[in-house]
Amino acid sequence: MKLKNKNFLFLSPLLIAFFSVITYWIGYNQHKKNNDVFNKWKTLDKNIGLKKISDYEKLLYILSTIEEKYVDSVSTKNLLELSIKNILKDLDPHSQYMPYETSKASTEILDGHFGGIGIRFMIIRDSLVVINAIKGGPSYRAGIKKRDRIIEVNGKNIASVGLQNADVLKLLKGEITSNVSLTIFSPKTNTKKKIKIKRGIIPLNSISASLLLNPKIGYIKLSNFSNNSEIEIIEAIESLKKNGMEKLILDLRFNGGGYLHAAQGVANQFLDKNQLIVYTEGVNSKKREFYANEDGVFKDGELVVLVNSLSASASEIVCGALQDHKRAQIMGRRTFGKGLVQEPITLSDKSEFRITTSRYYTPSGKCIQKPYGKNVNYDDDIYQRMDNGELTTNVFLKDSTKSKQYGEGGIIPDIFIPIDTSTSTISFNEFLYTPTLRDFCFDYYEKNQEQDQGVFDNIMNFNKNFFVNDKMVQNLLLNTETIKMENLIESEIEELKWRIKGEIASYYFNENSKYLIYSTEDLDISTAIKYISNTK
Repeated sequence: MKLKNKNFLFLSPLLIAFFSVITYWIGYNQHKKNNDVFNKWKTLDKNIGLKKISDYEKLLYILSTIEEKYVDSVSTKNLLELSIKNILKDLDPHSQYMPYETSKASTEILDGHFGGIGIRFMIIRDSLVVINAIKGGPSYRAGIKKRDRIIEVNGKNIASVGLQNADVLKLLKGEITSNVSLTIFSPKTNTKKKIKIKRGIIPLNSISASLLLNPKIGYIKLSNFSNNSEIEIIEAIESLKKNGMEKLILDLRFNGGGYLHAAQGVANQFLDKNQLIVYTEGVNSKKREFYANEDGVFKDGELVVLVNSLSASASEIVCGALQDHKRAQIMGRRTFGKGLVQEPITLSDKSEFRITTSRYYTPSGKCIQKPYGKNVNYDDDIYQRMDNGELTTNVFLKDSTKSKQYGEGGIIPDIFIPIDTSTSTISFNEFLYTPTLRDFCFDYYEKNQEQDQGVFDNIMNFNKNFFVNDKMVQNLLLNTETIKMENLIESEIEELKWRIKGEIASYYFNENSKYLIYSTEDLDISTAIKYISNTK
């Protein structure tokens, strides 16, 4: 019996996984007893065995036997989804299966809109706090204000311990034109009110920031490549040009990609008509070439593109095209190295699988996909870059004969900018991404509404006249166990000061304000400013 069980455990994952994809395609479900194909194999003579039937038929027989004889009850749905995930994962790192809810969330981001009420919010100490209502959106029209708290949704109290972003989104999002009832608490008037809001089309902007860093240098941070990205970047560039921009820094750091056509549209804005942007090709996919279909709106101005190890996919398409055509200086660290193209296929239950159909190549013919497969720890590659010194030393000098030992794939920047590891401990860096700093800054903003209007009437005055002192840093660290003021070195204290200042600015003004504050302190941005300021 033990030997039999061992053989079963060894064989079943692969066989069931393969079977699951096939049966999913033909609509296999819990009512299998009504399925003629399934019933055929239920009547197999067990003494004959399986020697004259196909592999597909073997799999049907195995699954039917498992469900009839396995010691515990088996969930076909769970077994199915796990099996599909494992099959696709075994093909390559980027083919994947997504249940409907996951697929829907992913698609909303890249489609650039969803059905909702139109607020930017944060969860602060288990309360849903409105940071701002999108101008012209459902909440704006309903009179919801900055700093309001939403305490009930459709009669359900949400001001509770453990409130998560996912919980909030599930309640506030819904079909466009559907209604949602909210109870709002206003700290300004100390009153509660109930309102009904009709959900609308809420845009998801792919541009996080667009501003002038000085009278001639513009800055655009693009967070993903969605259906709206081309339109957004055209509008941002045109607006900055009207305000005097002559040179541009395009920030693609941490941009994990998106739609290929969006990458084409963004790259197009910096190129001449008919210049090749990217081409794709696969064993079962014919070669397809993607060109700039018109002259770009910023095809001549000085351009720097910032990248890091998490700039991937569509970001690398843009970087590869601009680098090959010598249109921009790519600055930062080697990009992620995702050069595989996935085709999304929606199934009858609205779940989705994305299968790799081709590789993409830069205009010069380079495929930037990093190695994967057996004996390759694909997910740990980013950490290995830190360990082998790649993020702190320029190991990709053109005359270097050792660069391969550091890894392959990705776009190698024209100008390397190292990360600074000498001033920050792991615990310090982890602290920067906890809610503690964010909550502290919002508390300051709420408690200091009646500030000198000479300081807070615009971001330029704020940047010039608002200072964060040591006492504020001490207050920030009062309730944290991970780092203490006395253990920090001077550079870490200074970083906390400019991060506090930027976060507070974002509440008084907008996200652009944060990036304006950061621009003089962020090593990548300040290096790009210095470089582009010295170009003609």
